[in-house]
Amino acid sequence: MSNNLESKHRTYLKQKFTVLSKFRNKTVGAGFIFAIFAAAFSALPNVLPKSILIEHSVDDTIIPNPMMLVFVIYVANSLLFAPFRKSSRKTDKKTGKTTFVLLILLGLAEASGTLSYTVGLEETTATNASILVNSETVFAILLGVMIFREKIGRQEMFPLFLIVIGSILIPVTTDIYNNDWQLSDFMMGDFLIALSGFFYCLDTFIAKKLDDSIKTRHLVHVMSCTGAVMTLGLMLLFQIPFDISLEEFSLMSVVGFLGIGITMVFFVMALRLIGAVRTVLIYSTTTVFSIVYSVLVLSESITILNIVSAGSVMFGLFVLRNRISAD
Repeated sequence: MSNNLESKHRTYLKQKFTVLSKFRNKTVGAGFIFAIFAAAFSALPNVLPKSILIEHSVDDTIIPNPMMLVFVIYVANSLLFAPFRKSSRKTDKKTGKTTFVLLILLGLAEASGTLSYTVGLEETTATNASILVNSETVFAILLGVMIFREKIGRQEMFPLFLIVIGSILIPVTTDIYNNDWQLSDFMMGDFLIALSGFFYCLDTFIAKKLDDSIKTRHLVHVMSCTGAVMTLGLMLLFQIPFDISLEEFSLMSVVGFLGIGITMVFFVMALRLIGAVRTVLIYSTTTVFSIVYSVLVLSESITILNIVSAGSVMFGLFVLRNRISAD
């Protein structure tokens, strides 16, 4: 009798373990899919705005101002991610105020990064821009050392060095060499792309301070509203005309919705299913997707230096984030 009960208990545990194992495998698989889609959609704003700028330069028509393109992105997102009803959850007034301020700062940092990137994209190639924006990792480490007194181990120096070489030194040096060692509009574009990496880095630090209970939809909505108000203010200040066709408006709305809103939703879902390290490692392939889109959509040529630069960044990110996860 006792042996029979033990046998049944083992069978039950085995069946339970099998079910849990299958469920975990499906969960991990879904997490990887969300992370890959986040990387693929995140690359869209890196490339598609350039197609509008190129099309107008070829047709000799008025080129839409980059601020206008960014304004459309955030207006579309603020409308599409608007919450339909207020949350019934009661929060402490002080906590609620702090959270709201952080959300506004997040929106300002995100909008500044998007604006800086789009303006820089007008002067440089989409391939170059997709590599340079990885300077975000370099800025994140530098801020961590200077502000939060974090230390960089010897084993972390090599991958960091690879990221610096790939994301900054190779692209910038190549541009200077191609322009007879003189500053040019192309170089200014590179500088603005690198600056966008700094703003995206601030974005990440601010996001870490936010409460995990905040819904992703609410976060994207407030961030997008802030971005729309900021760009609108700049357009009024610099008297930039609201000149954009319906086709371009539709394209930029889709780019903003997928490239910023849906990207953030998928990123957060992947984060919850497979953890931070795996998600960030997969999300790093945004550079690869951006280069592929640059070739397919813009017919840009890929040089050996582009491959070396992107490869250096990807390998450096892989080694560095694996090292961080081990610690």
